[in-house]
Amino acid sequence: MQSECPYCKNELEFGSISGGRYSFKWYSQNMKLYEKLTVFGGELLSEKVHIKAHRCKKCNKIIIDLNDL
Repeated sequence: MQSECPYCKNELEFGSISGGRYSFKWYSQNMKLYEKLTVFGGELLSEKVHIKAHRCKKCNKIIIDLNDL
């Protein structure tokens, strides 16, 4: 099944993003600096170090389905 970029309609490439040895966390723009710099800050999205994603090379977007985490 081919996926289409919702931004530019180009074909998306399926792959993964690696966090090295760290989990993936979300940091909102309005978080305080100390919340971003501590282990306890951020919202844990996945404890996995690799997450599945789709990438558009044309418009440089990466799309992650949080339901697949």
